[in-house]
Amino acid sequence: MNILAKLLSDASPALKRLLGTRPRPAAEAAGAVPGWYRPHVSAETQRVLSGPTPVFLYLPWIAEHTDALVARLGTHAGYALAPFDMFTGVEDNATRREIFRVALEETDVYRRLVARRLVQVRRHIRGIIFTFDWAPVTRIIANVCEDLEIPKILIPHESVFINRDKYYWDPAAKASLPMADVVLGWGRLQQDIFLERGYSADRFRAVGAPKFDPYVNARPALTRAQFCRLFGLRPERKLIVFASQPLDSQLDREVALEVQRRAMADLLTYAEGHGCQLLVRLPPSKDDVLGPELRARLARSPVGAFDDAMCYLVPPEEAVCHADAVASINSTMLFEAVLLGRPALSMKYLEFDQVWEKVGIPAVTDAAGMAAKLDVMLARGWDYPPEGLAWAADMFGIGSFDGRASARISAYLAALAADETVLTLRPNAIARLFARDTIDVVGVPPVAALSPERQPHLLGLLHARTRVDSGAGVNRLRAIASVDLFLQWGADASAVADRQREAARAIGRPVAVVEEGFIGPVSLILDDTTAYYDATDASRLERWLADGPELSAPERARAQAAMDRIVTGRLTKTGGGDALSPVGRPGVRKILVVDQPLGDPAVTLGLADKAAFARMLDDALARGEGCDIIVKACAGAGGAPEAGHLAPDRLAALQGAANVHVVTIDANSYALLEGVDEVFVVSAHLGFEACLAGKKVHCHGVPFYAGWGFTQDHADIPRRTRRRTVAEVFHAAYILQSRYYDPRRGAAVELEDVLDALGARG
Repeated sequence: MNILAKLLSDASPALKRLLGTRPRPAAEAAGAVPGWYRPHVSAETQRVLSGPTPVFLYLPWIAEHTDALVARLGTHAGYALAPFDMFTGVEDNATRREIFRVALEETDVYRRLVARRLVQVRRHIRGIIFTFDWAPVTRIIANVCEDLEIPKILIPHESVFINRDKYYWDPAAKASLPMADVVLGWGRLQQDIFLERGYSADRFRAVGAPKFDPYVNARPALTRAQFCRLFGLRPERKLIVFASQPLDSQLDREVALEVQRRAMADLLTYAEGHGCQLLVRLPPSKDDVLGPELRARLARSPVGAFDDAMCYLVPPEEAVCHADAVASINSTMLFEAVLLGRPALSMKYLEFDQVWEKVGIPAVTDAAGMAAKLDVMLARGWDYPPEGLAWAADMFGIGSFDGRASARISAYLAALAADETVLTLRPNAIARLFARDTIDVVGVPPVAALSPERQPHLLGLLHARTRVDSGAGVNRLRAIASVDLFLQWGADASAVADRQREAARAIGRPVAVVEEGFIGPVSLILDDTTAYYDATDASRLERWLADGPELSAPERARAQAAMDRIVTGRLTKTGGGDALSPVGRPGVRKILVVDQPLGDPAVTLGLADKAAFARMLDDALARGEGCDIIVKACAGAGGAPEAGHLAPDRLAALQGAANVHVVTIDANSYALLEGVDEVFVVSAHLGFEACLAGKKVHCHGVPFYAGWGFTQDHADIPRRTRRRTVAEVFHAAYILQSRYYDPRRGAAVELEDVLDALGARG
């Protein structure tokens, strides 16, 4: 049996179903391992892992990016570097694109392939080095590292490219924040961007840019004549080097390629007419940026040449050393030219924010502007203002470019390997959610309660950056490949919820349960297990009440003050008008009985049924001899009658009794509670509001507030043995696990801010 077939034979039924419901390539449908996947650790890597030195893995990808960065870290006595070699053939652009596709569109299978490899090496490594983790191809590796508690170290190989907002952003899966436990970044520009998006400041360390290290005191390895002979050029002629780019992550690819080809063609025309030469350095990604026409023109031109990434003849610093001017749309090679004192020219043939302009690198938008600038540059060179260089040293370095960024990274890794530096793993998505830290991508099912119309401030409430539609589940994995966590509305048991849970299991992401909050129109209560009112399972709320700490004195005071304000301000979960004429006889003891609508999930999940409502009414009538019995019947929108659990014929019969009063209007809870001595509920939230108002409450079901010692419980709750006060349950439900949003401020706020906004005074 081959490896993938074995994986699938061990898969859960849900995973088998999902693999059977989506079209697969023929080879994969038959259970074949992808040709680029290496299921076992290579002998080379195994030798390193078996040695005495602590090991960090890195993911070989583009040789001139990741591999070149790792090579700059060199050998070190304190640690070893080894490839996480689960891929073969990544030097081929088509192979890399296929791996990208599988990670994005068949995320479930890709995750299993990654997990198989990481489980093999987990005990033998100190961490994994990433040079990017925004794309599913590396982000899913980071997800599995998080699951297996493997430290993740990000050393970005690039800084801001064209658009600051789209830097470190995946246009397909929408990720925009590092998953790493620490970022060893270039300088303040990266730091500002990541921190603005919600990455923790204490996890970012500025070390400078390793890719700029070779340019400090750089000396060419070849003579001018040797260099030019490699490309069939003439050493006595001026040389323009153009750094081409794939331009596919932040711009429309076809438009970007067209303008870049036009820029290269204009440069070649200039070179042909001005007695100079053009060398085009093709991108390390091996994308075909030339196209057949321009490639042929360069190959035939006596003053044109290109260095193909399939087999670069020289490294980038060698090309810059021999250049008389460096041009590009916006490559970092422009700034590398600055570091070597060479003229640099941005061919800004399409509109974007050119980050290098602040350094003093000029930009041109057409052939005429290009020719005018090159005439000056090739004749006299170009001077860069000191303030521009100082700005660059701050944005892309540690205040200077000293050539020691790689050495600082090596020192950090050595300290980490020797346990001289402690790296605390970044909390997972659920922990971040409840700590009110930033969540990058949230999967939201297409249910009315979570629609943008009903929840326009959902992202603000969750401290999340991006929402994606997760309703298709495993049938459209590309939409959810970078989801940090999924949302479920309450105890939803719909087909949409089933699809989402299936997808969450398949790609190893958690599900958070959200429900309408208790105060105001923009509040939610969160859980990581089930709906807060679900007594069939121990919710996060229940677990905290059972095992959490006692409240401190300030916490008790805060809870009591908020409770008083809510009761005084008549702020209820359901709203309802205040208009309610006095019910019953003056001076007579009163009992309130609360019905709930048919279909209310808090009934069945509160371990109750229609019979529980009948028993509740019988109990109230038995205890209420000589009392007025007020029955709060169900009322829908606008006070219209709504079917409830109490039998209509029984209510109709009781209405003839002098002491029974059925209230059908949509009355405010606290208006109902005025003058009431006891309250009978099955699992209605009104019962907890009665507790806040100091009433004696009987529970004939198991609501979230029952079983803690302050209600009269008529149903068994064997899990809940700890005694808690009303204030403690309030603190857990209304403060710890609820979220509030103030649209006027455009920000998440505390409960007290909402009470202020609603005019509730203490």
